[in-house]
Amino acid sequence: MHRFPMPGGNGLGILFGIAGFVGTLVFIGLVIALVVYLARRNKTVQPGHPGQPGHRAPMPPAVQILDERLASGDIEIEDYLNRKAALLGDVPKPAEWTPTPTPESPAPAGDDKPQG
Repeated sequence: MHRFPMPGGNGLGILFGIAGFVGTLVFIGLVIALVVYLARRNKTVQPGHPGQPGHRAPMPPAVQILDERLASGDIEIEDYLNRKAALLGDVPKPAEWTPTPTPESPAPAGDDKPQG
């Protein structure tokens, strides 16, 4: 019986066959992973799905006008926050009372008359 020589001559042929098979599986897996990644990345954001990342719900025109008025200085921040909360259906935050400091000016030196 006549034997044909194997590639490499020392039995490495089966090793190259297994490496080729595994390499093919890895290549197919990478192609599938790339297709899945691109499909998820290019998925369009459907309106009405505000839970998806990168999606901001459109602001009502009244809130946009309110933002512009704040930016131009027409209204104060506290007024802006109360109006925006009212427009969006939230409960406006009650204004907190903070005492105003009273200036205590010392009497001028050499003036012994009581103020009054």
